[in-house]
Amino acid sequence: MQSIRKQLISNYVAVALFTVLLLESMFMVVITQYYLGGVERVLVNHAETAANFFNRYADAGDIYTKSNYIFENIDIEEKALVEVLDLNGRVVIDSTGSSTGEIVTTGDFIQALSGRMGTWRGRSEMDELITAVSAPIYDDNNIVGVLRYVSSLEPTYKVIIQYMMVTALVGVVVICVAFVFGRAMSKRILIPIQELVRVTGEVAQGNYKVTAIKYHNDEIGQLVDAVNIMTKEITRADQAKNEFISSISHELRTPLTSIKGWAETLQDMKDDPDVTEEGLRIIGKETDRLIILVNDLLDFSKLQAHRITLKKEEFSIKHLLEDIHNQFAVRCHQEKIKMTVLTDNKESWVFADYNRLKQVFINIVDNAMKFTAGRPKAEIKISSQVLDDQIVMIIEDNGSGISPEDLKRVKEKFYKGSSNKSGTGLGLSIASEIMELHGGKMLIDSTQGKGTKVVLVMPYFYELQQNYED
Repeated sequence: MQSIRKQLISNYVAVALFTVLLLESMFMVVITQYYLGGVERVLVNHAETAANFFNRYADAGDIYTKSNYIFENIDIEEKALVEVLDLNGRVVIDSTGSSTGEIVTTGDFIQALSGRMGTWRGRSEMDELITAVSAPIYDDNNIVGVLRYVSSLEPTYKVIIQYMMVTALVGVVVICVAFVFGRAMSKRILIPIQELVRVTGEVAQGNYKVTAIKYHNDEIGQLVDAVNIMTKEITRADQAKNEFISSISHELRTPLTSIKGWAETLQDMKDDPDVTEEGLRIIGKETDRLIILVNDLLDFSKLQAHRITLKKEEFSIKHLLEDIHNQFAVRCHQEKIKMTVLTDNKESWVFADYNRLKQVFINIVDNAMKFTAGRPKAEIKISSQVLDDQIVMIIEDNGSGISPEDLKRVKEKFYKGSSNKSGTGLGLSIASEIMELHGGKMLIDSTQGKGTKVVLVMPYFYELQQNYED
């Protein structure tokens, strides 16, 4: 975590440093151009104005004739050095009144000889930074010399350097602020991450009840919410697993104990035909219970691994419902439950896996009988009808119903709710997934104390229905 924090701080500082350097570089270029350009513009204005004046009012003649007039009329407040040059670049006279005879060959002088205003920056013979502006001097329409203004740039560069120092100081302050901000931001990011690391470590150790503290309502906060939801789901799944193991252990132990007990009884009383008959009947019944339990577990395993392959065929729903009625008829008679099957007058055909769809009905009807048996006027109604392009099948009972709390979770794997009835808690979950494999769905509605309605919806097979009618 410390390395991550250092990396975050380094990134903040690097970004700040790059930004400061970029902005300061741009600022210094602008400031330098502004001040140097300002000095140059002032000299250009002065040189242009003076040249126009001298070209108009100076005596006619060569540059030597005009130089005295120019010297006498130079503005006494002019801070720049003013030089009068002949066509060879020799200094005829300057604003100090001296004639140095120095030869000037800089770019501003050459530009002025061509009739344009010339500018130049560089170093003087004294190694001083200067800027020079030159304007042509005319006699009639002929250039006879050059008027040159020279100014030192040393004071200007001193001002520019001062700005650089202030700007550098501001940059240092900004980088320091970025460092402090980076530390604060890294702490703001890393503390929630450290909390998540702690929680995931606890979960890895098997503590599923731990929850992460949410510090901020940002993306990391959303991640904390997701982790907390995950731990709750893991806790619930772990609880369901434990309940399932306990339940399946009980469900397996009961028939196995009964089978073992009757097997020992039959060995001891093998000469009593009545006992033998009763023992074999109970052993057969308990064996059927074991087969159902094992089949549920196998089906669940296949569904989880997506290894169930549907063997679809064309068949009539009416035929399937009659088969279900016949299968439960004896049990309904024994438990005094009235079962009725209602279908459309015409055949309703589907293209589905007959055995898997039958398994769905068996699971649902078996549940209905468990919660209906023993109630007055116990009844189970099974019906089907075609609505548009779907076939709707309903299994409805007037049993004890399902509580609102259990109703929300009855299709969850291993969930048995508050019921103490036998079973794995997988029946409705398997039924729901089989319906989804058929492109359909299973809906459950129940009122506690009044009964339960299970609605199965799946695609209706038009083409076969049309052929049947023809």
